[in-house]
Amino acid sequence: MKSPALLRSLSSLLAAGTLASIFLLSACGKSDNTAASSASGTADSGKTLHLAFIPKGMQNVYWKSVEKGMKDAEADAQKAGVKVDIEWNGPPNEGDRAAEIALMENYIAQKLDGIILCPMEFDALVAPSQKARQAGIPLVIVDSPLNYKDIVAFVGTGNKAAGGMAAAELAKELGDKGNVIMMRFLPGSASTNEREVGFLDEMQKHPNINLVSTDNYAGDDREKAFDKAQNLLNAYKNVDGIFTPNEPSTGGMLLALEKAGLAGKVKFVGFDGGKMNMDGLAAGHIQALVLQDPYQMGYKGVTTMLDFLAGKKVDANVDTGTHLLTKDNQNTPEIQTLLKNTVQ
Repeated sequence: MKSPALLRSLSSLLAAGTLASIFLLSACGKSDNTAASSASGTADSGKTLHLAFIPKGMQNVYWKSVEKGMKDAEADAQKAGVKVDIEWNGPPNEGDRAAEIALMENYIAQKLDGIILCPMEFDALVAPSQKARQAGIPLVIVDSPLNYKDIVAFVGTGNKAAGGMAAAELAKELGDKGNVIMMRFLPGSASTNEREVGFLDEMQKHPNINLVSTDNYAGDDREKAFDKAQNLLNAYKNVDGIFTPNEPSTGGMLLALEKAGLAGKVKFVGFDGGKMNMDGLAAGHIQALVLQDPYQMGYKGVTTMLDFLAGKKVDANVDTGTHLLTKDNQNTPEIQTLLKNTVQ
């Protein structure tokens, strides 16, 4: 997918002369951020920009969609004449905090030109992010917020609003009454925590809906989520509706509902796509999915970093959008474009 905005941005840099002159001129007036001055001051026209893109994990199809966007942005930049090389590398499992920290430490030691990070936890990745700044390496945060403000930008979903969107849809499906379970994802995961907060806030507006369980966590993969979901369904046999805040928790709950013979009987609003979740929607076992745009997170994570390194002003918050997918709207052009760029 070509981005006209990116091509115009990069072409304007080339038309102005060399990348070196742009970098050097912008360094004088861009920012007093250590990373900004270091990145601009060391660039030259023959330099290849070396970047790292660190997802939370490598297994879930969600991250494969982010990777697809990253690769397309890298290819478009190269076609526009920008020398850039991006390494995609994350922890093998989405709950391996130590592995993500180790990757950050490794890339800092390599003195890269920039790091694009999807932080696994709100606080755990702060210390290595501070080290990156001290080393003069700019940081773009993608997908999940970080408890650290000295970054280039955040690129991702308005997660609290997305959680509220899910709650409003579930309340509609339930006719504004019934018993509801919210199965959380992982402690410390800022993006899913914000979705959960948004869901609970919206449910305060629906007094006839009873939240029977909101404090159980799915775990970091579909299999763990499946086990937890089975336990919840056994404990709360009178449940009418369910919400889960990401791909593995949604997939695990779907499997548990199908095994218990409750699929299609319990109203279910999940989060994220992927083949299993999409099949669940098609079968009527999931009533709605809140879809992020992981492709755009990958794409705009890269373009935001490249614009910054070129001395261009970038937005501090880049909202990649949220969409509510149902069987009724799945064939609209907007949803079809989103699904086309989503790895199944």
